[in-house]
Amino acid sequence: MRLALIALALSATPAAAELASQIPGLDIVALESLPAAWSGQGDVAFCSHLATTPETPAGRAAQSLGWIVTAEAPFGDLTAVSFVGSFLQGTSGTCLRQDGNVGFFAGDRLTALIYATDAKEMPIGFIRPFADNGLRLWSGDYLPMPIADIQLLPDGITVTPLAATEPVCNGTAQVPLIYGLPIDIARKDLAKAGWQPVPFTGDRSESRGLDAEIAARGVPEVDVCSGTGFGFCGYAYSGPAGSLGVTTMGEFGEDGSFPTVANYGVDCR
Repeated sequence: MRLALIALALSATPAAAELASQIPGLDIVALESLPAAWSGQGDVAFCSHLATTPETPAGRAAQSLGWIVTAEAPFGDLTAVSFVGSFLQGTSGTCLRQDGNVGFFAGDRLTALIYATDAKEMPIGFIRPFADNGLRLWSGDYLPMPIADIQLLPDGITVTPLAATEPVCNGTAQVPLIYGLPIDIARKDLAKAGWQPVPFTGDRSESRGLDAEIAARGVPEVDVCSGTGFGFCGYAYSGPAGSLGVTTMGEFGEDGSFPTVANYGVDCR
């Protein structure tokens, strides 16, 4: 990663707070100066829906240096900003986010940076709020997946493995870590957490057939699947805090394994 090399070459000052990463391939350093992004933002017009217009001094500072801001979030007394150098257009409306990083700013002044030591192996995409005061870091892949959590501790910032559960609906329910799991396994974990399947009662006549096969193999809550692209399928669950929608991608594996979870969303009551 080009920024990683620059980050190591710059005069990173000792951090007033502890900075640590428990994730191989992700590093966090104290840094006072953000280098300008390289010219050329790739397929930014096609991928503009994945960028955000900065609303904070921190985000605007990154943008002024040519970086594409993908998210901003308050983080204690700091502002966390995820940004990428360029986009690469993929299929089905997807984009690869390239040369991604997460900066922590005091106002518009950079204080620390998370970067990937090998951006091709672990591209950084964007951040999202997680739990009470943390962040979840997502990959920059065409189909993003969570890769780490970022915790604000009294003495610093730590990059940690993904939490086993995510509190949702103001902490009234928990969603287990199901990303990447085959749906037949994921639904069992969801049931243990109080999320019960809602069998699909609609018309499958317009489906591509995959949903009918998934239902016949014991997952009746599958909705109609898309017939092109990544083969997304939807699933519905209900719990005491509201409803949960799960999305899988792909088809059955050669070994008979089910499509895997790509994402989920909760609609709180």
